[in-house]
Amino acid sequence: MRALVTGGSGFIGGRLLTRLLDQGHEVTALVRGDPAGRLDPRASAERIDGSASLGDIVGRAAPEVVFHVASAVVVEHSPDAIADIVQANVTFPTHLLEAMTRHGVRRFVNTGTSWQHHDGGAAYRPSNLYAATKQAFEDIAVFYNDAHGIGIANLKLFDVYGPSDPRSKIIPLLLRVLRSGEPLGMSPGDQVLDMVHVDDVVEAFLAAALWLADNPGVMETFAVRSGESHRLKDVVAALADVAGRPLPIVWGGRPYRDREVMIPWVNNVPVPGWRPLISLREGLASVLWADGYDAPRDQVSIAQQSVPK
Repeated sequence: MRALVTGGSGFIGGRLLTRLLDQGHEVTALVRGDPAGRLDPRASAERIDGSASLGDIVGRAAPEVVFHVASAVVVEHSPDAIADIVQANVTFPTHLLEAMTRHGVRRFVNTGTSWQHHDGGAAYRPSNLYAATKQAFEDIAVFYNDAHGIGIANLKLFDVYGPSDPRSKIIPLLLRVLRSGEPLGMSPGDQVLDMVHVDDVVEAFLAAALWLADNPGVMETFAVRSGESHRLKDVVAALADVAGRPLPIVWGGRPYRDREVMIPWVNNVPVPGWRPLISLREGLASVLWADGYDAPRDQVSIAQQSVPK
């Protein structure tokens, strides 16, 4: 299979890129600027700049499927960030679909967010501008599906975590607390999370591509959930238990942020042919092990063996 991956130098996209290469697929990564060693060297890289249009890139790569993972994730935006958020989450992927139309590429796996459902219900209700732009692009994608027959699988992600995560997310933050031992003020901690290991997420992307091959021209939305719901307090307690040391968290040390998602989206359908394999404790053990902590080896080995390589 020939695949084009956006966001291939990022946390999720990079894991997907490596998984595809490990399976023997031919992969082109679409990148901005210089990935500076963050891109798997086995992949072909196409840089988006003034010298080449997306149409030229898609023509050269000739992918059978496009995985769109890149996005501008901004939880609380400033006015100065609006143009960049819209460009990354709406304008760029629209140009990508246009290029696919010109070159006859008919499979597109898109990345959405459960934050498109602020109160956990079925109806669209964005938690923030980032989620609103994700929905805006999905609405645009309906045109390309209906008018040009591009099959589209929208994967709405929840709380993705895993080893060597460079993002400003909850698990990397807690790892810094473990290392420093400095107390950290957090919200009261009663928001409910659905923590999904990044390797399970990668498998969901692959399953979606296969589903599109069997269902040409269809557009559907799927949830990538672990099936385990935990309060933030419980996630911290599980990490402390696996690490064998307490975390100095000051619960209630800061308020919930504006439009905090308290309950994850529940009215959803999983990716056909996919199910999560890595439990929260197994996933946390693999994270600790990768970060240099002496996590229980039996739990780490379970986590490492859960997803076929």
